[in-house]
Amino acid sequence: MSATFQSFYPLLSELEGGFQKIASDPGNYNSLGELVGTNYGISARLYETVIGYPPKEHDIRSITKDEARDIYKQLFWNDNQASRIESQAVANTVIDMQVNSGRGIKIAQEVLRDEFNLDISVDGVVGDQTIGAINSVDPAAFVNEYNHARIKYYLSIGNSEWIDIWLKRVKKFSVRNSGLISITGILLLTLIGFSIYKELI
Repeated sequence: MSATFQSFYPLLSELEGGFQKIASDPGNYNSLGELVGTNYGISARLYETVIGYPPKEHDIRSITKDEARDIYKQLFWNDNQASRIESQAVANTVIDMQVNSGRGIKIAQEVLRDEFNLDISVDGVVGDQTIGAINSVDPAAFVNEYNHARIKYYLSIGNSEWIDIWLKRVKKFSVRNSGLISITGILLLTLIGFSIYKELI
């Protein structure tokens, strides 16, 4: 069996709400630097690649749930070949990170290289090598290491307004009925991460 978009999307849709126009969120600005918002998690910059021009606020507000779902399926799930990943839990967290930061695949490659000692290119591009490497390692171990890497990345950004939201997002995609790993390790690392973050600011 392989991962499916149908199993992934309900988890993502719980995190990505409707329209918001928060100035501190860089995803709310189009390429002209105009604050136009985000809808169902579809950022202004992403939507610009879909419609071919810098969106205005009315364009963002007009995004429907079905349109957002289609964008996630094509640009994130299909384009990153997630259906070739055997573990649903692995696909869930990798693609969620791709949605949230654009670095999901690259971080997966870094984890495979650094934590599993695999000879793999770290270029953020999905191919047979990346999919084969992901499927070659233990899913529970990968999810654990991958979510540690997610936390480290979020802490490195140094955004005090969004860090709590990002860490809760990692927690959601750590287990979520997968039965693969204990939540204890993620919670512990989250607490340690907060401590490190406080020291940085």
